[in-house]
Amino acid sequence: MKKFWFFDLDGTLADTDCDIRESWKAAMKDLGLFCEDFDEKFVAGPPIDEMLRRLFPAEYTDELAIKMRERFAFHYDSDGFPNTAEYPGIIDEIKSLKKAGAIVAIVTNKRYAGATAMAKHFSWDGVFDGIFAGDMFSGRKMRKPELLAYVMEKFGAQKSDCVLVGDTANDFEAAAANEIFSVGVKWGYGTGDELSAANVTVENACELRAAVP
Repeated sequence: MKKFWFFDLDGTLADTDCDIRESWKAAMKDLGLFCEDFDEKFVAGPPIDEMLRRLFPAEYTDELAIKMRERFAFHYDSDGFPNTAEYPGIIDEIKSLKKAGAIVAIVTNKRYAGATAMAKHFSWDGVFDGIFAGDMFSGRKMRKPELLAYVMEKFGAQKSDCVLVGDTANDFEAAAANEIFSVGVKWGYGTGDELSAANVTVENACELRAAVP
């Protein structure tokens, strides 16, 4: 069994889509933005600036991205995750991995404040050995490939002893950039094409350990 297990959050540990979408819509309204096909184009998980570019390529500016992050954070942090739920069996499986000696951490594009608030909301205290987000570092935001490299170095983890569990291309690109094994979860937000970039895929949480060589 690999020793270091890194988990994405949105679409992997919890179904956060509804609350994220509603906060996005509220933030867009605040900023006078409208996207007719928002529900088709939007995906929970990627960084806000990346999604903003996808939704509003003509209007995008760095200043707009800053304002969007601020308004999204205001709405998301105020709502208390009313429609967010853990995926069945995933936390029990993670507890089983830890009992077997694994080091387990969250590596997410989510804001650190949002990730830690969600961990508190679901009583994940003691479940994870760390929660890492790209905005933890003063002055700049790390993309997931760089963030994953940082986490691996922090734990002193060898590439051959690591696995990243996620649901979208963003996760599998980060794993590939760091030359570690990746697992795609079919219960998340990734399309079939995105999941094909993972080394293996699983249908449910109880398959995780057996899927990783």
